[in-house]
Amino acid sequence: MFRSVVKPFQLLLLILLSPFIAIAARYEFLVDSDDIFEKCPNIPNTNGIHDLFDIKNISIKLNDGLVDIEGSGVCKWEGIEPTDRIMFRGEFFKFQRGAWQPTLFSSYTSDFCARQFDPVSVWYDVWTRHIPEDERKCLNNYGHIYHLTKFTINTIYEFNTNVEGRYKVVSRFEAYDSANRKRSQEICYQTMANLTHDIRYAAAQHTVQNLNLTPDDYLVHNNMKSVQMWPQAGFY
Repeated sequence: MFRSVVKPFQLLLLILLSPFIAIAARYEFLVDSDDIFEKCPNIPNTNGIHDLFDIKNISIKLNDGLVDIEGSGVCKWEGIEPTDRIMFRGEFFKFQRGAWQPTLFSSYTSDFCARQFDPVSVWYDVWTRHIPEDERKCLNNYGHIYHLTKFTINTIYEFNTNVEGRYKVVSRFEAYDSANRKRSQEICYQTMANLTHDIRYAAAQHTVQNLNLTPDDYLVHNNMKSVQMWPQAGFY
């Protein structure tokens, strides 16, 4: 089965960061479902992201720690108007002690249309930045098409603490009409993911402690497949 990898929100990669461990470890962000976006089980009468977009023409390809994305998506949120105000909330959970535990991080805006193409938003680099400027309308425009220029997402990160584990990102959209009345159809979808430790890199770190080599140099010198180095995880 094809293993999908994606970075839906860079906020997730900041969870549990701390300065207590001096040696950085490398992790890969893995989504274990081919569908990537699952519908929320506790929201009735919803089909998840497929109520928001038609994404059948979007291609997601994995290639050695990179994800190539391109294609087009159609806005298909029925029963709303371009004048509606869109509320968005993203919530981040980690699976601990047999249950999904909330973390300290979340993302919220009461006017998503005003922020959708904001360069400082958490979704800009991994989505709206790659929509041509002449197509930059809010997702409340039914039938509007976004053509994504081909871009690549990095899935390897360094952290100074142990962040290995299972995570969940829940995304919810609500629409309000011009009289501030909530529309009946709410959009909710979730992404289940794992941050897994790169054992090869950890072993190389241990081996080169007394050598004049970096872990990456060691892996290349020994003809081992080296995971590409990415900047330390940060908030964009």
